[in-house]
This record gives sequence, C-alpha cells and structure tokens, in this order.
Amino acid sequence: MKWKIAAFIIILLLYPLFLRWVHMTDLRAIPIIVPYCLAALSVIIIFSEMIGAIAALLSKKKS
Repeated sequence: MKWKIAAFIIILLLYPLFLRWVHMTDLRAIPIIVPYCLAALSVIIIFSEMIGAIAALLSKKKS
C-alpha cells in the first residue's frame, strides 16, 4: 500500500513535465490536474492488478 502512495506522489510531481509536454504555458491550465490525478490513479491501479495477476500465475506454477 505504501508503494502505491509513493508512486502516486511521484506521478503527481511529474505534472509540470506533463504540462510542458503538451505545450501548456498558461497557468490557467492548473484545473487540468483533476483529470491528470485520475489518470495517475488508474495507471497505479492497472499496474498493481497486473502485478497481482502475474504473482498469482507464478505461485500456481510453483505449486
């Protein structure tokens, strides 16, 4: 659980780079952070579920 929170904070810290990547120089673009946060959360959820599925498959093979 702690790694998910850490990953979320790291992804949020990349937000200024995201704004530069999409060429947003206007500071009124700050409300874009809400969809960015939702995308960051979805990426974390998807990767954690994939890791869990892979771990389950590997544990089945060992048994």
